[in-house]
Amino acid sequence: TRKTFAIVRCENCGLVFTNPVPDLRDVYKDVVDPVYLASKKQRRETARHVLQAIRRHVPEGGRLLDIGCNTGLFLDEAAESFKVEGVELSQWAAAEAAKHHLVHTAPISELAIVGEFDVVTLFGVIEHFDDPMRELQAIARMLKPGGIFVVYTGDVEAWLPRLLGKRWWWFQGMHLFYFSLRTLSAMLQRAGLDVVARDNYMVYFQLHSLANSLSRYAIGRLFRPILGMPVLRDRMVGLKLSGELLVFARKCI
Repeated sequence: TRKTFAIVRCENCGLVFTNPVPDLRDVYKDVVDPVYLASKKQRRETARHVLQAIRRHVPEGGRLLDIGCNTGLFLDEAAESFKVEGVELSQWAAAEAAKHHLVHTAPISELAIVGEFDVVTLFGVIEHFDDPMRELQAIARMLKPGGIFVVYTGDVEAWLPRLLGKRWWWFQGMHLFYFSLRTLSAMLQRAGLDVVARDNYMVYFQLHSLANSLSRYAIGRLFRPILGMPVLRDRMVGLKLSGELLVFARKCI
């Protein structure tokens, strides 16, 4: 996760991406990630927070599709307000999610779904696509007219990523595209999706998990023993950090 391919920036539009773009599609089928389940509590709290924002845009509920649903933790929370389905390529994760939800295991550009969903969500996934424009067009087809698309990804042009440079945590080998609000908005517009709101994504951490994430930085290693103390380690905190981009876009009617 801490190694990358060569990364370039388009001189015309400013999009940042790996070059050449490696083909990683088959890799995800065999992914097994028990660490994901170990962070269940904080992922559920994060899901509850973003669902509050989604319901403000879609107060009447409806059908929701979560792309890259992993083991279905977000679907579990969303099912209280929506009729939910997921898309997941990892065989292990899809099997876990399918215990409670309908899960598709094919890439979204291969699914014959047209105009069926009121909401499509894409959390920490778009940067993995080898052709994000193709997948965004597929998402637009899946949405009902006026439906809402919710996407979370890194913002390479925000102040904190600029400050961290190569040490920004979104620079990882499996991330093929690095968006900004500017480049993502342009791509959404081309796909027939109009940006209606943006925010920094609120991520919840238990303090011991936050300590592990910060340990890649020298200042973070100083706090790790403190945050790992028994009296503190399981306490939950929510963070809205620069560079954690959450965008809401509406399908053009």
